[in-house]
Amino acid sequence: MVGLSCASFCKLAGGGWDAVMVTFFASGVAMYARQLLTSIQMNPLINFFATAFVATTAAGWLVRWIDIPTASIAMASSVLLLVPGFPLINAVADMFKGHINTGIARWVMASLLTLSTCIGVVVAMSVWGFRSWL
Repeated sequence: MVGLSCASFCKLAGGGWDAVMVTFFASGVAMYARQLLTSIQMNPLINFFATAFVATTAAGWLVRWIDIPTASIAMASSVLLLVPGFPLINAVADMFKGHINTGIARWVMASLLTLSTCIGVVVAMSVWGFRSWL
């Protein structure tokens, strides 16, 4: 289901059908890795880093084998499963309700998860030489 939603966003963002298939596979593999790491109670920051690394690696290697003109859209769409939407929304809602400390704590955690995701993507791009996507 996650692979389908990321692939749908890829198509909405202007990716071709080849990029949609790459995104579907890469985000599906990434979600499997995320669930595997969650099942062994891995730290969420490490989990998000590793999942972003797996998603970018899977998308990158598929793009190397298949010539895709919209490779950057496929790569970006494959890590959308890591967007911490609920923590960010809850942080804002808590601050509006007057729970400033709780809201700030949730916002900081969501920001750290986002940073961890970004680091995972950058490390994968650096390790495998996917710099042409930037």
